[in-house]
Amino acid sequence: MKQHYFWFGLILILTITSCTPEFKAELDERLEEARTTYYISPSGSDTNGGNSPDDAWQTIEKINSFDFVPGSKILFEGGKSFSGTIELDKDDANDGVNPVLISSYGIGRATIYGGNGFGFNIYNTAGIKIDNIIVQGSGMNTNQEAGIKFFNDLPNNTKLDYIRITNTEVKGFRNHGIVIGALNGNSGFNDILIENTKVHEILDKGIASYGEFGYQKVGYAHTNFIVRHTEVFNVPGYNKGSHSGNGIELSDVQYSTIEYSTVYNCGQGNASCGGPVGIWYWDSDQVTIQYNEAYNISSGTGCDGGGFDFDGGVTNGIMQYNYSHDNDGGGYLVGQFPWARPMNNIIVRYNISENDAATNGGSIYLFNGEKNMDNIYVYNNTVYISKRKSYKPSAIKMLEWKVINGNINFFNNIIVAKDGADYLFVPKGYSANFKGNLYHSPTAANMNYKGVIYSSLETFRSTGNEIHNNSPIGLQEDPMLQNPGTAAVIGFGNDLKNLTGYKIKTDSPVKDKGYQISGVGDSDYFGNLPVKGNAQDIGAHEL
Repeated sequence: MKQHYFWFGLILILTITSCTPEFKAELDERLEEARTTYYISPSGSDTNGGNSPDDAWQTIEKINSFDFVPGSKILFEGGKSFSGTIELDKDDANDGVNPVLISSYGIGRATIYGGNGFGFNIYNTAGIKIDNIIVQGSGMNTNQEAGIKFFNDLPNNTKLDYIRITNTEVKGFRNHGIVIGALNGNSGFNDILIENTKVHEILDKGIASYGEFGYQKVGYAHTNFIVRHTEVFNVPGYNKGSHSGNGIELSDVQYSTIEYSTVYNCGQGNASCGGPVGIWYWDSDQVTIQYNEAYNISSGTGCDGGGFDFDGGVTNGIMQYNYSHDNDGGGYLVGQFPWARPMNNIIVRYNISENDAATNGGSIYLFNGEKNMDNIYVYNNTVYISKRKSYKPSAIKMLEWKVINGNINFFNNIIVAKDGADYLFVPKGYSANFKGNLYHSPTAANMNYKGVIYSSLETFRSTGNEIHNNSPIGLQEDPMLQNPGTAAVIGFGNDLKNLTGYKIKTDSPVKDKGYQISGVGDSDYFGNLPVKGNAQDIGAHEL
């Protein structure tokens, strides 16, 4: 049991008969804040009281010997480094309404140097905000743990409220930069925000969550989980017997969004399949991936290395307004692994993919390894793909593994295939519906559909695709895109709408030629209304 310390000092009490109740309440609040604010400085001493910069504690060991009540503030001197692992448990914090703050004071950000261990190891408690801190390990090849870890294994499906990790940098760890974990039924965490945070030089995974997995499980470990304005890079992965080198990988979550984030330069050391991917969910419900950029994600010596993914067991997922480019694997993946929960109701819309699928997959890539997937809608995306290596890619590809025969739809997508890449690949016996898409290749490209190769849109219509109300729809001509194939990096913190390519020119044939869809979303990729003319346009830009 930790020892409790109490703040003692000289308090001058003035008895003033005219003192108002409001003044007294404010004075009491300030005194209580002083009692529960703790300062740590290399020039301090663990025998001090800790409640002012001039009476600061010195070490993380002192922090770990103390129980912090809700509302406490733990402030490390800015610009200084403190060695050790900050350990908090069920006797600390645990009030989501009145959280404990861990931050810096003075000039600059303090560094928590975890060496070969954790930076933060937080067990069976929440109600904690980590802000304006650098968390550093000894290096991804020497450290053995994670930068910031929250873990819950309490019984009775207990969810702990409130985690904030903001304005923080995490680097130099092996397993994770930040991980939110749980292993006991649906016990986990609720109300989680990771924002304005940089994670890099991590060997295995940048940001991750997990819970107790089961394909017959009902419910999820973590709820209301937001990752926003976060930069993750240089997560190479390694040969660990499963996929490695993921940027942001969230699982066992419900009501979650990943947005305005950038992931790049990951996966080079991966040696397996099933990942790595820049940003993805699996085994999750009611999740959204939007306004993100992913590029230079490698498959290593394995496979995948994609930009974005809804993987095994995702239901009610929306992937929109993202920019994927120059990845080894698919730009936008939707797929099932063996023993996943069923997948249903997935929307992939108003995204742009440039030169993805260099070594495997397709720009938009579907796969099924066990249970079927149903009600998948892929519409108003713009895809530009070229054959860059020995692999022959397809803009839209369904992996020939286990049969996909659900309600799978591709509507109003611009597909530009160059240098030997194909428009689409749908294996024999699989299901997929195509309406209102534009197909363009400056040389030649094919539709490989159910074991038959079609070299033109006209012959492809013999399959029943690209026909609506007994009339032909879809186009096979130049979409008149602005600056396609320029491979521009937008970069973290910049607006993805600043992309100079992939708007359509005023004389584009896609204007008002889309297949009409109801409930198409709030805008196109560039922030325009999704329908501006007499009908929808084709592709991610509505002119």
